Amino acid sequence: MVRKMESQENNTQINEGKPKAPPKKYSLRIIASFQLAFLTYFMMNQAFSQQSADYYTTVVGLDFVLFTIAIGIYTVFNMFNDPLIGYYCDKSRRFEKWGKRFPFIMMGAIPWCFIIIFLFASPSVEQVGQIGVFFWLLTFLFLFDFLYSLFDVNRVALFPSKFRSDKQRKIGGYFAAIFITLGIMLGVIIPIVFVEIFGTQTGWILQGVILAFIALTAIILMIPGVREPPELRQRLLEKEEGEHQKFFAGMKMAVKDKNFMGYAIFQVAYSTTMGIMIVGMPWFVGDILGLSKFGELILLGYIIAVPITAPIWYKLSLKIGARNVLLIGAVLLACMGLPLLFVPSGSVGFIFALVIITTAGLVDGAIESMVLPIFSSVVDKKTIEKKKRMGGLYRGVEIFFIRLGIFIRTLLLLMVQIWFNYIPRESTAPSELLGLRLYMSVFPVIIMSLGIIAFVTLYKISQEELEHNLDTIEELNL
Repeated sequence: MVRKMESQENNTQINEGKPKAPPKKYSLRIIASFQLAFLTYFMMNQAFSQQSADYYTTVVGLDFVLFTIAIGIYTVFNMFNDPLIGYYCDKSRRFEKWGKRFPFIMMGAIPWCFIIIFLFASPSVEQVGQIGVFFWLLTFLFLFDFLYSLFDVNRVALFPSKFRSDKQRKIGGYFAAIFITLGIMLGVIIPIVFVEIFGTQTGWILQGVILAFIALTAIILMIPGVREPPELRQRLLEKEEGEHQKFFAGMKMAVKDKNFMGYAIFQVAYSTTMGIMIVGMPWFVGDILGLSKFGELILLGYIIAVPITAPIWYKLSLKIGARNVLLIGAVLLACMGLPLLFVPSGSVGFIFALVIITTAGLVDGAIESMVLPIFSSVVDKKTIEKKKRMGGLYRGVEIFFIRLGIFIRTLLLLMVQIWFNYIPRESTAPSELLGLRLYMSVFPVIIMSLGIIAFVTLYKISQEELEHNLDTIEELNL
């Protein structure tokens, strides 16, 4: 122990005598490769979030109460799975020959690609009963989340360590907005087209196979971006060696971090809001607009709009800071849902809704492109305070909060069905459809407003402090 302390003191003295090296600059190709993970996740997430409730309750025949319970159990699983993975990977040196984060990223990413096939290949209630379908869904949800967390917790923890300048992080946010948009587009189009063309018997399985193939291709192309160069690998193994603190102490630390909690609560509100629009869209199109499944392609308006404004939001962030850009996008997005309360049916309603959803995409680019810079700023501040990085643990706790949004939106939909007697694909009375309209319009406004209040109240890192923290991290060589 004494020798180790002496060695650290000697290294510190040597480092102090050296001129500070500027952050390594990575090419746009490497940054884009790193951010390809957003395409895979948002494609998978879009397909499952938009179609799972409709698929399991109307195609497979699972009772919506059981579907809600499954999502609730899955959320509790997340409560421990994601932070535990973050804690374990922060602590582990098992695969240090290949890197600190890279081995875990690939161990999770490759098998994760194929779980989507099984999620959309469930046996029917007639074949295995309600309980059989319930456990099928729960099992593959657990596998889906475990593998994704192993992949994503380490990838996101690697981001602030690898890209150490504010400019490169914002470029990363710009690429994230583009790949998120492309991923959502694929997640919208592929299930709709294949189910409409090949029918429910073959279409659902076939679209799962196609999604898995695209995800695997993107993961392979992601390898150059997430691979750790020798100097980064060495720095991570040396500096993150101090992260071996007790798991629950780490959880307590994250929850006590006001900046992190402001960001995390905002993420809950944002993911819940977007999830409500995605989950409710199949029924909104079918029951309110009165259109076929192809009508769900209305979401393409949102998808196309995001990359149009992403460069504008990026340039604006250089002038007013990431925090202010995110707040502008959040306030505007909160207002977007209200007009859906008054959308008429038929082609007129389709055009009306298309304008609303496209406008939402224009403002959402601000949020999507600023999320990673904001998260990185939280990790940087804690890194300076603790003199060690805990990005994996923080990302694990963040994912728990984001997953909480899945349960919230599902629970709200169940409440709408109970309060308004709304039955998907069957209800036609205006009083019953009012519940779905409120779910798509008023609920998001309330939820986003709460998230904005929490973010403004708790997250206090200014652009000046963010830039100062980056300089301090370089001086400390963390």
